[in-house]
Amino acid sequence: MPLSSYKPLLPLVMMGSALIISFNVNAQGLQCNSPASAIEKTICASSALTKMNNQLEQAYTQLKKKQSPVDQVVTTNTQNQWHEHIKKQCNQQKYMEGCIQLNIQRQLYDIKHNATALMTVSKKWQRLNGSLREYANSVKNNTQQCSGITRRPPKNVTQLIPSQYVYAKSLVNAQCDTVVRTFVGCSALKNNRCSNWQLKLVASDAKNQHPYIIGTLATTSRTGNSSAIFIPYKFSPNGKNIILKAMMRPSGAGGGNINYGYDVLIHNDKQQLSTTTQHYLAPANADFYANGTRVAYLENSPLLPNYPQPGGGSNNGKLVIKNVNTDQVLMTKEHSDTSYAIKNINIASHTMTITTTQHSFGSQCPRTEDSLNCSTRTTTQEKITLP
Repeated sequence: MPLSSYKPLLPLVMMGSALIISFNVNAQGLQCNSPASAIEKTICASSALTKMNNQLEQAYTQLKKKQSPVDQVVTTNTQNQWHEHIKKQCNQQKYMEGCIQLNIQRQLYDIKHNATALMTVSKKWQRLNGSLREYANSVKNNTQQCSGITRRPPKNVTQLIPSQYVYAKSLVNAQCDTVVRTFVGCSALKNNRCSNWQLKLVASDAKNQHPYIIGTLATTSRTGNSSAIFIPYKFSPNGKNIILKAMMRPSGAGGGNINYGYDVLIHNDKQQLSTTTQHYLAPANADFYANGTRVAYLENSPLLPNYPQPGGGSNNGKLVIKNVNTDQVLMTKEHSDTSYAIKNINIASHTMTITTTQHSFGSQCPRTEDSLNCSTRTTTQEKITLP
């Protein structure tokens, strides 16, 4: 099998780090007096491979000397991951020497070029990615509402993030005691374009003290041929939770009508903000009211025939009102073969006007999926008291 037929199992551009074969080594390189694995034995049996592997170790050492502590951790983690995958990839003795040689060559190349490539692509994120460009244009820095908070993140914040992530936005809560900084970065390239955009979030107090990493927001796919990346949109009115907005990516067939809407990161007195607390808040067409402390929306109900999937169409069979500060459901309205529409919300009278449509089915329109298009309808309007 020719060397050109070997392909790397992982992209060799992950996290802007070198991907190094790291076996039983010390400061002088691979210890060939006690090779443990078949790959180590193959390297030690070839003077050319031993020399190449030592060059790789030296390049790796020099790279880490130039890196920040967080980049060094990322590099080490990626190196360990690579070690496991190359053992799986170069697993045939007949081709092992050629497989190792080719992958060492690729790693040496990546050490020299890929960190720069990732940084270059990340700096062009506003031009290269429509969803992230929309984020940049729609979500505004609001640090000016609080005196003493700098728009640009200080060093003690940036040093927590791998170097190829580029600062994007800062959001501060109304209480002026918490700032969330967003950094955009590419973690993997494909054909010189980013194949995996991510956002990394760092929170601190208003004086940029006690910064901590909230987590990473990556592209997610939830239904149909659709995907999105959630971005920090605004704080909840109580200043504790972060509301995230889905920026939808170009969809495949059947995914064009899908929008993931809003998620929320929940904060309480016992924990910091963390992406592990992320969950669904409301659909994209939700109504936020009462100074943003409440959200009302319609969603699918199993008590009403659905629309065919994929597609994303809701049958509007369930009315939900939530407390945005606590993510608590305050009210639901749901009945068999009934759909709803929100007409208006009157804060002064503390009422909501809705229309209620009762659907009937029969021999000409049996009650099956998509039968809402032919149902007989009776619609009434009512006012309900807001919770």
